[in-house]
Order: sequence, then structure tokens, then C-alpha cells
Amino acid sequence: MTVAPEARLARSTLGPYLRVAAGESVTVEAWSPALGWARAFVVESRRLGATPTLLVEDEEAFFRALAEGGPVPRAPAPLAQRNGAHVYLEGPDAFHRLFGLRWAELRSAWSRHSDAWATSARALRVRGARVRATGLTSAAAARYQVDLAGWRGEILEASVVPPARLAGAAAALARRLVHARRFTVTHPNGTRLEFEVRPEGWVEESGRPVAAAHRPDPVWMEIPTGRLTIPLVPRTVEGRWEANRPTHHRFAESPVDAGGRFAFHRGALQEFAFDRGGELFERTSARRLRRSHPLAAVALGLNPRIVRAPEVGDLALGAVSLRFGRPLEAGPGGPGAPAYVSVLRGADVEVDGRPWLAEGRATRSAPR
Repeated sequence: MTVAPEARLARSTLGPYLRVAAGESVTVEAWSPALGWARAFVVESRRLGATPTLLVEDEEAFFRALAEGGPVPRAPAPLAQRNGAHVYLEGPDAFHRLFGLRWAELRSAWSRHSDAWATSARALRVRGARVRATGLTSAAAARYQVDLAGWRGEILEASVVPPARLAGAAAALARRLVHARRFTVTHPNGTRLEFEVRPEGWVEESGRPVAAAHRPDPVWMEIPTGRLTIPLVPRTVEGRWEANRPTHHRFAESPVDAGGRFAFHRGALQEFAFDRGGELFERTSARRLRRSHPLAAVALGLNPRIVRAPEVGDLALGAVSLRFGRPLEAGPGGPGAPAYVSVLRGADVEVDGRPWLAEGRATRSAPR
């Protein structure tokens, strides 16, 4: 029998990713347009022998409260028992109705879960998953000028890649980082960027449990996932970088940045230009970088199912991305993620003078 996309996503998220066991509690939090997806998670929770609780944010009531001048509604306190699971199905569907809010309110509405929520969830040792597939809407597809069915199909395939596969790729890279110091990234488009890294500070996003020092967040994982992020040493970045994949911003005036080009000297931004867009980068990152504020990190993508989907280009297997701002924030899609991400596919990477990636693929002579 053909498994429905919602059921397949629920099985992967609750099974290999969150590792829900019989007797555990599972909270499924969804916006009202995503109820069809939420039901699949409830059914799968029960199939696993867990006890599900469904929380629904009625989208029309949410926007009516905003229109009447009330505070931005937030998620209620975690309902999970200790060591329970929490699934958040992203929304709202009509995200464009958030336009016009002040930046702090917009970030609050999109990120959904307050600092107090996170504190409580950490104390309960909640395992959380933020599921991106339900946040892909016709309005977002129109904003990015992409086909919604193709976008959603790619995200769904990337969301069910076994975490063991992502973890294996991440572990191989992490082992090679033990003695790594200097990276050189080149590409025929004119990119030649050199920098030093802090290999002990790497962060893995693969869906497998890792030590606290290597987790981006004690509660949440993103679905889909697949990234190894390595912090850079301040003032060591030299050279030029040119992106060959667009950067998408759901809430920016210009939602797509293309052809971003950046020149650095001792970690400071010397110049930048874009073929299209770039306003958000100029407003949020360029001024700090010109004051010698260093780049935050370089990230290596691990997910073999990401090809051209908006908002997740840095997860694609073999992608190399620069992260401006905060190194551990997850993604550029919404205002809850202030890091700016610039993505390069098909690059050559050398580590301490030895080939590591050739056109985005690991080489046999990569350092081990």
C-alpha cells in the first residue's frame, strides 16, 4: 500500500528522529490549516504506544486577536511529561498577514515558543522537532516564484532521510576536524576564501543524539536537517566569496537574494554586491562586518535530498555556506533566525593544504 505523505513524515519524525517509545507523552502542536498533518502524528503516536495531546492554534482567532491590539499569542507551557516529545508543525498558513508587525512582534509570532517555554522544556528534558513541511504555503511559493508541489515534495523527501545516514556523514567530517586549522574554499566563479576554524566548537544537526557541546539547541531539532557548522577564528577571513545559490527571506521586502559577492580582509567586510536583492544583508550584517565584526561560521551540508528548495539550500549535501551573525541560529527563512546565510554549491575545499571536497564531493585524500 502507498503510504500517505503525512503518515510517512509522522513515522520518520516520531520514529528515527525523536525515538518515541511506548508509554511516553507526545504533544502535537499545529495551526488549524495543518490539522490533516497533525492527525497523522496523533495516529502514529498511538501506534507506537505513546499518549498524544493535540494543541491547535486557530489561525483566524490568532489574527483577530492581533487585529484587536492584543499581545502576540504564544505557545502554552509544555504539556509533556518528563522526557516527552513535542512536535511543532510550522505556520501560520497566511504568514503574509504578519507583515506590518514590529520586528520583535514578528519574531515572536514566527518563533512561537518563548524563553519561558524553552526553560520549562529543558527542565522536562523535552525532545522537540520543528517540522517545516506544513509551513510551505501557496503564498510563500508565490513570494519565491517556485512551484509549491515541487517545493513540498523535495522537503518531504529530505525530511525522511534516515538520521543514521546524516549522522554517518557528520561523524566522518567531525573526525577529520580534530587537527584541522586552515580552510581554503575555491570555485570557478571567482571564489577564493581562506580562514581558520575552531574545530573543537563544531555543531552537528543530523537527528542523532550528540554531546551537549555539539548540539545547536537543547530542545529543538529542525525537520529536515543535515548540517555541520564550524565556528571561524575572528580576523582570519581573507579573500572573495560569490554565492551560486539564492538566499530566501520570507519576511524581507526583497524575499530572494541572488549572486551575493563579498570581499574580506582580516575578517572585515571590504565590499559586497548582489545581482538581486541584498537589502536585508545590508541592514542586518554589513554595518557590523565593516566594524571588523567577523563572520560567525562555515557550514557543510549533509542532506542528499535537498536540490533547489528555498530556505534550506545550506542543508544540501556538499554545500558550503557562510553564516553571518550568530553561528548557531537555524536558517534564514524567518525573523526567528537572525543569521544571514550565503550558499555555494560545487566548491573545492582544502584543509591545511590537502584536498577535502572536489566540486562538493568528499575526496579520498581528505584529512582523517
